[in-house]
Amino acid sequence: MPDWFYRTVSRPLLFQMEAETARSLVCGLMGRIGRLPGGLGAGFIDFLGHMRPDSRLASTVFDLGFTGPVGFGCRIDGAGEAAKAWSRFGVSFLELGPVARTAEPGAGFAIAKGSGSVTFNRLPVITPEALAAKIAGVPRHSCRILIRLQAEATENPETAARGLLAFAADLATRADLFSIDFNGTAGFPPWAPEEWDRFWQVLRNSPMRIPWLLVVEAARSGFVPPLGLEHADGIFLEAVDPCDGGHRIGPPGFANLKAAVSELRQESGGGIPIIASGGIHDPADAREMLDAGASLVVVDTGLMFSGPGLPKRINEAILSTLPNPSEAESRPVVRQSWFWSGGMGLAMLIGSLLALWIALTRVVLPYDEAFCGITRAELAQINDRLLPFMSHDRVTLAGTMLAIGMLYLAFSWFGSRRGEHWAQVAVLVSAAVGFFSFFLFLGFDYFDPFHGFVTAILFQFFVQGIVGEMPPRSVKPFPEWRETGEWRRGQWGQFLLILHSAGLLGAGCVICAVGVGDVFVGTDLDYLGTDLATLAAANGRLIPLVAHDRATLGGMLVASGLLYLLGGLWGLRRGNTWLWSVFLWSGLAAYSCAIGIHLHVGYVDWEHLSPALAGLALLISGLLLCRKWVFTRAPMDVGTTNHIP
Repeated sequence: MPDWFYRTVSRPLLFQMEAETARSLVCGLMGRIGRLPGGLGAGFIDFLGHMRPDSRLASTVFDLGFTGPVGFGCRIDGAGEAAKAWSRFGVSFLELGPVARTAEPGAGFAIAKGSGSVTFNRLPVITPEALAAKIAGVPRHSCRILIRLQAEATENPETAARGLLAFAADLATRADLFSIDFNGTAGFPPWAPEEWDRFWQVLRNSPMRIPWLLVVEAARSGFVPPLGLEHADGIFLEAVDPCDGGHRIGPPGFANLKAAVSELRQESGGGIPIIASGGIHDPADAREMLDAGASLVVVDTGLMFSGPGLPKRINEAILSTLPNPSEAESRPVVRQSWFWSGGMGLAMLIGSLLALWIALTRVVLPYDEAFCGITRAELAQINDRLLPFMSHDRVTLAGTMLAIGMLYLAFSWFGSRRGEHWAQVAVLVSAAVGFFSFFLFLGFDYFDPFHGFVTAILFQFFVQGIVGEMPPRSVKPFPEWRETGEWRRGQWGQFLLILHSAGLLGAGCVICAVGVGDVFVGTDLDYLGTDLATLAAANGRLIPLVAHDRATLGGMLVASGLLYLLGGLWGLRRGNTWLWSVFLWSGLAAYSCAIGIHLHVGYVDWEHLSPALAGLALLISGLLLCRKWVFTRAPMDVGTTNHIP
């Protein structure tokens, strides 16, 4: 559920449900997606979100490598039902648990929509055996596993430590870090300093070489660090306020958490890693917490209120504060991928203008006449609307090619030339589909020599685009420090643009099916005033000629739909004004050709035109809703400039 879908459709529906029902629904759905065979689930999430952190966000904490500064907390999915799916959300670690020898059901939770906080009555406790089975297969090289162990505050510290080791042993091969939570039971034990020393000594003498963190509540004002902190490998500091037999977590405790992080950082001299959890609902919240001294931050209630794209927005915002990567060794332009993908775009642009000129004048070319064995004039004698009908197909095709050429050029020049990997992927995926569509009409025994020649040339550009080099990313993202009204309207705009893309893909698939099947739809035959049998009897090769145009148009619609879809999913964000502009002008070019030629040849059937009119309306509406968000340049200087430990 990307933000454009979560904030527009999913969240309003989920917030109408009981909180636990909504959580179970989401975790169950994400769990099923994550378990799809062959990595399909991970690929699907990557496709929708493109959320992996930039390599510049990587850091080393607890002597472990983390891909970024953000993780998910155990209050999202402590049992690990959807751990495989969550690991693809741009987070560098997952907190799971609490874990104890005996499982205990949770007591539910309630969402306070006004304050953005969530009240948990009691977290569910899972056994180590059950958790180990659920997190098998989570890619730990890109997403660390932090497991919260529920400790018992017994009078004997050695007994408490051995109890932890007993059920931690079952998870030692699955976990990267353990955190010790005394607060889930009776709170911190009243041990003397020497007793804390014995507790930590037992843990240190175990064969498990895994960092041990201590979970500390920090939401109360006047934070007083408990005993035993100096022995821990790190501190998991969370903003938790006790209330009515449960505990509340969210923005109300953020200020106290930030103060506690700062105090603890100063007292430790910066030597102890701190993970801060609680109330992080915006990238600015994460930024403040990292500035205060946190090594890593945890998103929990922020996922529920802000959306699943919050980790990506945090990563992008922090990335905007970092210096651009050093310039790589200059490479010849002809060895760079964008040069060849841009060449495809330029060729498509020139070809579309040539095709448009032919479609508006002669309509058919000499090899079309040779294929049918009759002249242009004889084609017109078969049916006086036949050439206008073919012109309507070919002008629509030329308009679609014009849009694709504009998009290829823009994606290559403004995107992949600047190291935007998503832009190059979008062009190459679209081109692959376009080349495949060349084979659709060959089943009718019609080989278009000009089309074949151009395809052969462009295929070489396509191959060079695949093997060519990508430059390092040189574009700084504009940060979304705080959620704004423009951003929320932009999510609605993005939602409409994705619907528009889906419409193009659907229309392209339908036209491809028609082109290799019946060729004509009912409104086509009504316009021509004839039937399929009569046309076939007039010339046996007439229908394959029309089918060739139909199949090609369908393939080009799918290719253009992929560009709008992938650009809308991956590239539409604040500051990418070039993408907004090319969406507008390419769309206007294609729809002007498609709608205008229908009016020009008198093929005005509103049922037939309604998909094009609806597509144009979706495109314009989506762009208008996005415009202020995309064109507003957020301030770049918020606090210090580097937050990576």
